[in-house]
Amino acid sequence: MRADAEELEKWLTEIDQFNVTPGAGTTRAVYTEEFFEARNYVKGVMQSLGLTVREDSVGNLFGEYQGTDADEEPIWTGSHIDTVPNGGRYDGLAGVFAGLEAVKMLKAEGIRPKRTISVNVYAGEEMSRFGICCIGSRALAGRITEEDLKESRDSSGKSIFQILEENGFDLGHFPEKGKVHASLELHIEQNTVLEENEIPVGVVTGICAPTNLTCTVRGVQSHAGGTSMKNRRDAFMAAAEISLALEELARTSTSEYITGTVGQMKLMPGAANVIPGQAEFSIDIRSISGEDKNRLVGDLKSRIDGIAQRRGVEAVLTLLNNDMPYVCDPHIRGILHSEAEKAGIPVMDLISGPYHDSLMLGDITDAGMIFIPCKNGISHDRAEAISMKDLARGTDVLAAALLVLANE
Repeated sequence: MRADAEELEKWLTEIDQFNVTPGAGTTRAVYTEEFFEARNYVKGVMQSLGLTVREDSVGNLFGEYQGTDADEEPIWTGSHIDTVPNGGRYDGLAGVFAGLEAVKMLKAEGIRPKRTISVNVYAGEEMSRFGICCIGSRALAGRITEEDLKESRDSSGKSIFQILEENGFDLGHFPEKGKVHASLELHIEQNTVLEENEIPVGVVTGICAPTNLTCTVRGVQSHAGGTSMKNRRDAFMAAAEISLALEELARTSTSEYITGTVGQMKLMPGAANVIPGQAEFSIDIRSISGEDKNRLVGDLKSRIDGIAQRRGVEAVLTLLNNDMPYVCDPHIRGILHSEAEKAGIPVMDLISGPYHDSLMLGDITDAGMIFIPCKNGISHDRAEAISMKDLARGTDVLAAALLVLANE
């Protein structure tokens, strides 16, 4: 079996028409008009392949290639179709269409496995609209509640719950935890490891998990010229020092893989000639080790207390979430290595710094991931680019591994 690179490129090109920012990257936030149009496009592809299509109350989409034994737990594959603002065309999308191409390949060979293979589109993997990631896969894993859907709101003040109701979803039937034999997701790498090593396919050993916090620093708002440097209680400068402390702690950590990021900051009152009286900013900490991540958070809290005391400001940390990393299933990883070797496709092991829907699905099943190279490691940007040849080779490995799992 060999994947059709032209078909994959066609699907990826056609779905990009459902996009708020054509010519300036891809913007398709979850539960927007463009999202539902793109979702309908995927439904159409699923139906053209003869799959059984269903959906759940939070907008997850399932395209099922029915196995010969309906009593056996299914195999899941797929990813997401929502994007960050002005993002790329392949983050998530590559995994959805690789799954569909894999099923198409099996059908073309007349192969019907024992277990059903379901190609899934998980709703809302990106957190850019509601401040919560992986809405669909969290729901399937039992990590999100109806109350969470009512509390999580976008910039207009609308909650996830309200938007789903407005679009006809029946929230009286909240998703139950899935009963799944195994899950396997293909994704672009979003780093340069594969590209630098000239390897077309990566086998993910583990997925880093985020701890997300908000830090609010309150100082004294004052005149930029009238207040001497000695007498300032500048909220921004304290926030800047906290940010640098985060960077230092992450850089000097002995963890196998750990990152610390400040991605958003809001200053009050936000005037050029006023010393900020308040700074509010995001903190994103990720690691392949839950223990290392928690240690860094504790060390950062100590640094923040010292900075606040020395600068005469108040600093408050608010925890938004603290997800635990996931070690990908060794059995699935072994299958991926074996099937890649049979196909003559070079592979290597690597860690995923970003989180994915598979991180959540690891709560309910054995999960694995395949990575393909991403040019210059650039993702979440309009410059995101992949080779269709690499995607086809990754799809070849995906299809072979799905078949093995589906016949277990």
